[in-house]
Amino acid sequence: MSNQIEQFHHAISQEIRNHAMTFPQTEEGASCVNRAFKAGGKNFVFLGEKDGECTIRLKLDGSVPELQALAKTDAERWQVGKGGWTLIRFPPDDAPPVADLQRWITESFLLLAPKKVSKLLAEE
Repeated sequence: MSNQIEQFHHAISQEIRNHAMTFPQTEEGASCVNRAFKAGGKNFVFLGEKDGECTIRLKLDGSVPELQALAKTDAERWQVGKGGWTLIRFPPDDAPPVADLQRWITESFLLLAPKKVSKLLAEE
């Protein structure tokens, strides 16, 4: 069995991965059928590709109202659960704007990474 992580099929997934990996002490691993990105032992984003669809799961706080409004327009694409855990599903050619995805990933990192790790972000 190889320890090498499989490449993503879609460019948007690679962009998400690249952004997640910019955070201090971030490691990429597997979680069921998804990739998990964690910093300081805490997962802050899950990313998957299956059947021509990309999925991203992350925890939000300040952006929850924004995503809840989107969920009212398309509940299959946008789901906000308990505690701000959010699932976003999209075809790779119809992804949310990259700037929004990056903002939400950053928010999730800041919420979930241990404080000693998230403080490193300010020092960079």
